[in-house]
Amino acid sequence: MANSRCGLVKYLVLIFLSIANLSFAQEIKVLGLFGDRAFIKVDEKSAVIKVGQSHQNVQLKSISSQKAVLVIESKEVPLGLGETFQSAPPPVIEEKKPEIVKPKASVSIYANLGHQFITSGVINGRIVSFLVDTGATSISMSRKQAQRIGIDFRTKGKEGMSGTANGPVKHWQMTLNSVKVGTITLPFVDATIRDTEDDLPILLGMSFLSRVKLEQSGQKMVLTEK
Repeated sequence: MANSRCGLVKYLVLIFLSIANLSFAQEIKVLGLFGDRAFIKVDEKSAVIKVGQSHQNVQLKSISSQKAVLVIESKEVPLGLGETFQSAPPPVIEEKKPEIVKPKASVSIYANLGHQFITSGVINGRIVSFLVDTGATSISMSRKQAQRIGIDFRTKGKEGMSGTANGPVKHWQMTLNSVKVGTITLPFVDATIRDTEDDLPILLGMSFLSRVKLEQSGQKMVLTEK
């Protein structure tokens, strides 16, 4: 039983050495040409081989007084006396590192007793209070609210008119630099500044909501970045 194991170990070692010889670049040199034989050196090991024989995975295919044609890595390589051939090393296969998937930013908002989803947020670096409104085309706030957080709507906004329950109202349309809700931050979000003095929560409309994934279940609403 022990002899069988020893024999198996020796066999595996020979296979390993054979594979190792195939896995690295080789330097082959012709040291002599003798009739149907060639004296070659592969790396540090030399041998005299006949036509058809191999040494260190290098086969002598044919020979003349001037050259020996050797088969190296399935290619025929003619070498004269004293000439050397360097086989190419195998390509290095880099281990593929597992891709690190960054979790998407998400925020949960819970309805109040009035079934409204109100949450805090940030506009252009200033803290505000939002009322989630999927019926609003864009983020909407009063002139008073815009002035409180330093939005220069008169200079940067485009004047227009919008219809409300109380009749036509003047407004300014503009783009906010950034809007943040929870850990979700979006750049360049459209907003409407109403020419009113009300102090209601700022409406978080579809100019923000359409750019996130919105899921609602009962009294809980979850916003997740796309």
